[in-house]
Amino acid sequence: MTKRLTLLRHGKTGLSGRYVGSHDVNLSPEGVSQIKSLKNTFRNYPVEKLISSPMIRCRQSGEILFPNHVFAYESDLREIDFGRWEEMTFQEIVEKDPELVDVWSKRSQDFCFPEGECINHFVNRVQKAAERIKQSPETNIMIVAHGGVIRNLICYFLNLDPSHYLLFNVHKGCYATLDLFAEGAVLTGFNLGTEGK
Repeated sequence: MTKRLTLLRHGKTGLSGRYVGSHDVNLSPEGVSQIKSLKNTFRNYPVEKLISSPMIRCRQSGEILFPNHVFAYESDLREIDFGRWEEMTFQEIVEKDPELVDVWSKRSQDFCFPEGECINHFVNRVQKAAERIKQSPETNIMIVAHGGVIRNLICYFLNLDPSHYLLFNVHKGCYATLDLFAEGAVLTGFNLGTEGK
């Protein structure tokens, strides 16, 4: 093994069932408790580098677990911008933009969220961050990020097409582990920790 990555999704925000990407929201009290429940797991974690999305829900999650460590904040690890669909439920989106939902359901990488980000732009920036992580000299790295980001990181490191991102249902407040080798990567743990559905 040349590198161990731990990918932690931030805790709950109290907006379950709503599309929250670019809106900068806090952890809910339940989300704080979720992350605190992981403190024993990571008490002796041999961390060499801590990388986080700069969004507050990720910053809070990381700082709860590692209050005395310095984080590198990586803007390319921000969640996708859902545009005018931010903080809406799927049903609300269907009622507002049924034609766009039909296009979105085809899962084209060219789809752009209305007034938001294009999927291919999001994937490209996450992959750029992944390449920097891969080239980093540290061998034990913790990344605190978002569900969509972690799905795309896993696809990237496992050499899967980004269109397969829905294969990975990443729970809030849980973490995955990846071991990186010269020949490729192995997913060694998934949705570990608290049950953050």
